[in-house]
Amino acid sequence: MNGGSRIRKLASETAIYGVSSIFGRLIRFLLFPFYSNVFLPDVYEPVIVIYAAFVFLNVLYQHGMESAYLKYAADAETEEKRRKSFSTAIGSLTVTSLLFSGALMLFRDGAGTMLGLDSTHQFLLAYAAGILLIDTLCVVPYAELRLRNQPWRFALIRTSGILVTVGLNLFLILSLDMGIEAIFIANMAASSVTLLLLFPTIISRYRWQFDRQLIREFLHFGLPFVPGGLGYALSERVNIFFLEHLPPEKILALYGHHPAVQRLADSGGAEDPSVYANFIVGAYGGIIKLAVFMALVVQMFRYAWQPFFLQHAKDTDARELFARVFTFLTAGLLIVFLAVSFFADDIVAIPVPGDRTLIAPSYWIGLSVIPIALVGYIFQGWYYAFSAGLYIEKKTRYFVTCTLAGSVVALSANILFVPQYGMVAAAWSTSASYAVMSILLLVFSQRFYHVSYQWGRVGLMVAAASGVFALWYFEPALQVFWIEGLLVAGFVIVAVLASRARKR
Repeated sequence: MNGGSRIRKLASETAIYGVSSIFGRLIRFLLFPFYSNVFLPDVYEPVIVIYAAFVFLNVLYQHGMESAYLKYAADAETEEKRRKSFSTAIGSLTVTSLLFSGALMLFRDGAGTMLGLDSTHQFLLAYAAGILLIDTLCVVPYAELRLRNQPWRFALIRTSGILVTVGLNLFLILSLDMGIEAIFIANMAASSVTLLLLFPTIISRYRWQFDRQLIREFLHFGLPFVPGGLGYALSERVNIFFLEHLPPEKILALYGHHPAVQRLADSGGAEDPSVYANFIVGAYGGIIKLAVFMALVVQMFRYAWQPFFLQHAKDTDARELFARVFTFLTAGLLIVFLAVSFFADDIVAIPVPGDRTLIAPSYWIGLSVIPIALVGYIFQGWYYAFSAGLYIEKKTRYFVTCTLAGSVVALSANILFVPQYGMVAAAWSTSASYAVMSILLLVFSQRFYHVSYQWGRVGLMVAAASGVFALWYFEPALQVFWIEGLLVAGFVIVAVLASRARKR
């Protein structure tokens, strides 16, 4: 199979994995406009906080087992060894996730206090414990589907869970008039349906065997992802907890001009100053979902990329192939960056029935952070692309260094700048941390597995995208729908020419 056909295969599988990812993320994104027109930002805030905690807890629950299983199952010489890998991995995750969820249930009041939840919302952590347990049990079966190149089945199962989520949200909130508890009930039901649909895979692959030596090897390979994953979670979600502690006077100084904040002040903010911070957290955590389009591209790529590079690592032209993939990835990410940045204002203002807009205006206060968040996703995509060399050479310990460095940057930026600049600083802290992680990962990966990336082409595309964005940002006359469309189309032509140009 030549390089072009392999890249087309990667693109095809990326697209198929993306069917479920796109559908899932888009549905969840479309659920947010629904939430935004039902719950005010300060009411929606506990959902943002708990799901921010999910990012940290998922790392502990899974403790690198997905990556370890993918690596060892891909290297297994016989079907029996692969089944043993499957059984050992899923058995280990079952025991540890039961222990973690039991602890979360037992100490949920203390955990809720640490997260800043008031006593009326701490019971929601019981749902969180159930969701985390069930989702963890799905990790290895999902990895098996990816490894066996079954993207359609993968997509069908994910889509089924998504449909359950949507149906229950609408029923519980509209028909039963439930509050934010409905979001967690629907999530838990969807996770249960997903596990049920994965059960045939579990039954067909699982054997009552547990290899102690193998689990030690799994943990040796996967545990380095835990501090790295926690660092990654810190980079991505710690800003929520800093925004949660913004003082009311700073919020009024930064955002007091916004009509939604003015209404908040008029409707009782003086009696309960905490509603200001709750409002900002809810607005920021909600509006940042507009970056879902970039997150989709990155997630789709990650799902297809990991098994792809493991399967083609021994090809004679593997390094050249990986370099070409990186160029195409960058082109795609930059196109999405420009499109979403340009059209974000138009998207939120799309009219919906009931004389409403797609996203309620009270959340628009955070629109300025969208381009910043998109920059972070570009670096995240690069991070996944650069990870191939360290996976192949089994140098996973370097992921820890990269992600911890990124988390230090994120934590420092949040401490120094969020109290002064609010949401903009929160978004930049995440993007800066992704940039540091991806650059460091590139340095380490090149040391052990050198790839001659097409930096000339990549640099040309980055420069062109930056120029187009700057022109649009500083010239309001260009911020018209049809002109924005022409700017994006023009960049698409530049990206295609740059990525496909042949070497002389």
